[in-house]
Amino acid sequence: MVAPATMRTTIGMQLLSSTRLLTAGLVLLTTTLLIVLYVSVYQSKKVRDTSEQVNATQLIIEHTQKLVMTALDNETGARGYIITGNEDFLDSLYTAGLNLQTKIVQIKDLLGRNREQQQLLDSLVKYIQLRILFSKDLIRAKREQPPDISRRMVENGAGKEHMDHIRMYGNKMEKSVIAMLALRKWNNEQSIQRLNYILYSVLAVVFIASLITIRKLHRDIRNREAGEKKFRALLDAAPDATIIADDKGIIRMINKQAEDLFDYTRKEMTGQPVEILVPAALHAAHVHHRNTFMKTARLRAMGAGLDLFAVKKDSSQFPVEISLSPIHTDEGLMVIASVRDITQRKHLESALRRSNAEMEAFTYSVSHDLRTPLRGIVGFTTILEEDYGDILDEEGQRITGIIKTNTLKMGHLIDDLLAFSRLGRLELSKADVNMSDLVWDIINETIRPEIKKKVQWTVGQLPVVSADLNTLRQVWVNLLSNAVKYSSKKEESVISVGHYSEDGEQIFFVKDNGVGFDNKYKEKLFKVFQRLHNEEDFEGTGVGLALVEKIIFRHGGRVWAEGVVGEGAVFYFSLPGV
Repeated sequence: MVAPATMRTTIGMQLLSSTRLLTAGLVLLTTTLLIVLYVSVYQSKKVRDTSEQVNATQLIIEHTQKLVMTALDNETGARGYIITGNEDFLDSLYTAGLNLQTKIVQIKDLLGRNREQQQLLDSLVKYIQLRILFSKDLIRAKREQPPDISRRMVENGAGKEHMDHIRMYGNKMEKSVIAMLALRKWNNEQSIQRLNYILYSVLAVVFIASLITIRKLHRDIRNREAGEKKFRALLDAAPDATIIADDKGIIRMINKQAEDLFDYTRKEMTGQPVEILVPAALHAAHVHHRNTFMKTARLRAMGAGLDLFAVKKDSSQFPVEISLSPIHTDEGLMVIASVRDITQRKHLESALRRSNAEMEAFTYSVSHDLRTPLRGIVGFTTILEEDYGDILDEEGQRITGIIKTNTLKMGHLIDDLLAFSRLGRLELSKADVNMSDLVWDIINETIRPEIKKKVQWTVGQLPVVSADLNTLRQVWVNLLSNAVKYSSKKEESVISVGHYSEDGEQIFFVKDNGVGFDNKYKEKLFKVFQRLHNEEDFEGTGVGLALVEKIIFRHGGRVWAEGVVGEGAVFYFSLPGV
């Protein structure tokens, strides 16, 4: 590029030289003007593109927030209905999915070919749909099952897990598009600066051309400033406090939410190290973790599995949730940190834990209190049979037998309910478990020999897994005993145990040729007290499969079943792959 002083000298020589030099100068001038015109048009296009990108980003965020609000409305309606039983709360559930697909299509069109953002959208939609399905299951359970079933479904955390993912992916979507816009803005700013130099260089060549260029430059600058205002407004519209820092941990930009959250002004925070927002005792550790993160920067939640605290201007601390999004710019690596105050959530979680503890204590107390009269009934019934059996007629003996049998059944039911209740607070002690050895031990130790001989057993090669042995043993006991029980009326019982791997999961199954079940009722199988067969035909408490589901869920797996009436059933459970 020619310096301004050189350009001025060249102009003087052109005015005093021959026609040949003048012609060359005119050609040079024309070429320069064409270059300036091209650059100006190109830069104007970039500014317009930036403005359009800001508008598109605003629309993406608005539509994304509407998707999240769809899930929130769904959750609120479901919870309201579960708690109160008021059907008015269901209005949001019935309307939640009406415009869902339209919103998804609108966002996809705006995202274009950005694979990362398309994947984030797919994940967000997935969990919104799962949340809607879960709400439908809650409503079904509320209407069709005992009152405590729907509450237990809420307490098991599945719905919260869906909402946590919805919020997470919604936030990631917003941060991703904001980050992309910030990167384009900064690139545009650099282009504007280069154009500045070109235009003012041309000013030394010809005054008239420079006036035109300056007018164009001023117009571009105004457009850029308008784009910056839109970007600032977009940043301020983000739901969480947002902080942009460089690779040295120096704060470059914050939004209005960050000012309100930390009680600093933008001027006070900008240019300061991020450690001013970290408890003093953790400054050194935070610098170390920050430097480590910068070496392999990636989108992630900060301090996963840990309780994080931030510091306000007045030195007061509060719990936070932080997610980090790295972006690469011409100025180097930048990190966008989204900070959310979770003080209220922590209070709610603490209250929920207290409530669960009280409920468990109540369940245990009730179950314990029930045992005492049961023992009395069994004892007195036994005395009646032993001491007065010879004077009881046939009907009296039958009635005492019924009393004793039902009392024992109730005892088993109390035991199962206590076991189900304890699973929620039971600490799992994981170790390597040889599944083949475990299955054969259960077959040999728990199945009566005369019954075992009537069954054709097939046990495939099962892998070693990392699991809690005691609870996993209960899973196999329940599944194998069910297979024996429901195939006992067949002339020849056939029971198979096998395994396969799929999508990173270790999947196990127990298959029998028993009475089977209608698949349209399979969702009820793993609910407490849900039975698909008469107790007169197949005895049981109706808690065994619910125990199986809860144990596997605690291990991070899932359970399901398939059946054909009169032909048998297959029960599956999965464990996370090693």
